Amino acid sequence: MVYPDSDLVGFKYVLTLIVAVLLLLGAALVDRNRRLSRVFRNSGYLLIVLTVVIDYFFLHILNEIAYPFILLLGSIGLAVTTYSEGYSRVLFGAARSLQLPLEILSISLYLVFTSLYLIEFVMFWILTELVGFVIILFEGTREAWKAAITYFIVDALTADLSLFSMLAVVALSTGLENIFTLNIHGLGGISIPYAPFLTVILLLGFIAKAALVPLHFWLPDAYTVAPTPVVSIFSGVMEKMSIFGALIVTRLLSIDKVVGGYMFIALGFITTIYATTQAILQNDTKRLLSYSTMSYSGCLMNLVGLYILTNYNSTIFTALILLMFSHGVSKSLLFMNVGSMEILANTRNIYDLGYLARIDRVGAITIVIGSMSLLGVPPTIGFMGKFSAFLAGVTSFFDKGIIALPYIISLAYLSSIGMVYILKFLSSYYGGHKPMLSGIYKYYVMNLGEIINSAMAFLYGILGSVLLYYITGSICVVVFNIVLLAVVSIGLILVLQGKIKFREDETWIGGVYP
Repeated sequence: MVYPDSDLVGFKYVLTLIVAVLLLLGAALVDRNRRLSRVFRNSGYLLIVLTVVIDYFFLHILNEIAYPFILLLGSIGLAVTTYSEGYSRVLFGAARSLQLPLEILSISLYLVFTSLYLIEFVMFWILTELVGFVIILFEGTREAWKAAITYFIVDALTADLSLFSMLAVVALSTGLENIFTLNIHGLGGISIPYAPFLTVILLLGFIAKAALVPLHFWLPDAYTVAPTPVVSIFSGVMEKMSIFGALIVTRLLSIDKVVGGYMFIALGFITTIYATTQAILQNDTKRLLSYSTMSYSGCLMNLVGLYILTNYNSTIFTALILLMFSHGVSKSLLFMNVGSMEILANTRNIYDLGYLARIDRVGAITIVIGSMSLLGVPPTIGFMGKFSAFLAGVTSFFDKGIIALPYIISLAYLSSIGMVYILKFLSSYYGGHKPMLSGIYKYYVMNLGEIINSAMAFLYGILGSVLLYYITGSICVVVFNIVLLAVVSIGLILVLQGKIKFREDETWIGGVYP
């Protein structure tokens, strides 16, 4: 059993306290002192990102598995906290009512990802689920209550079953008194009795968290009724808890790898096919993206299954992290665009939307960047995610044979059909079904949040290509991404300078189209 140095653990808790104070102070001051609030909140999220650097070079007490999840939280949180302030101020007249639960959710996620001890991991997971329950209830409508209760029963209680079962198994092996001091990153391979049966129980909570069939039905309703900025965190980060939890459990306990791997692959395949098909049929843009999130969740958990069956292959792990990042950054940005639709048009129905590019020039650019990244167009992080994901599928096929086929099929189906629902989603800004008239303004920090997230799609795209360079030894992908990024940057500069213009407004007898 490995115990981390007490002084380093103390420093880690001081760091956590500083992050929590910065975010909570920022949320409390958001309506009183806007500039100071932004300084506090941005500093808090930047410190979350720096946690990875601090631990890697100085502390060495976190498992490296936690690094990408912490980095994803800090990056997306920085964009969402900026966007949320403007969204709440326009929609509710004040920002604190939504800003406070948003920052509490980020703190709870940070506590989960930086947990050192098993008891911490369980406690903070439960705390995060409770915070999510309260946020889903934010609007207090009948639909919100129904979605929140369904979420609580299917997702939260199922997770509790798995987590407390894990505590019981560990207590049987190491003694009840040791579960309070057990370092989850320093001990692995605890044997479990009745391995096939307990493997299903231990992984059931993470299957529900990932919204895999048949425990999938809570997600579309919960994401649809929850406030849109928070759903950016739900989809971008919180849904990734399922991957983090599955990796922790499979490293901590000697589960039946065959049962666990095949279960993830089978359920992930079914979920991806079902959810991708459902996304095409949706008229509500928020519900469309919710089903898209479910489809990617199925594909990611499919990849987790392959990772387990291949005895933790590093190429598959790299693909898992890059695909997770690409989905998190892309989907959080697209949910911000949905929030802009709500502000500008007071509707999310695609058939009641159209021509929003004329009145939201920044959103017209960011929605394209988010869509490019989700579809896997270079030089975004989405390209690196899809490229590494297909590479991992082909590698697994030659290594493990036909068991990799469901993953390859689901990824191909998701990528091809995804173009259909993304084009449908883009019609709200370009073309569309109805010309939109609006006297509603879009608060400028909403644009700033979308810009920050868009910049991350390109930044992580370059970093992802560098990561693949170290793995494959080929510099071609890095050069290709950098050249394309330069071309895209020049195009964006020309658009912003007005040298490339959107279609001019057309006058008609009733006035001017916006």
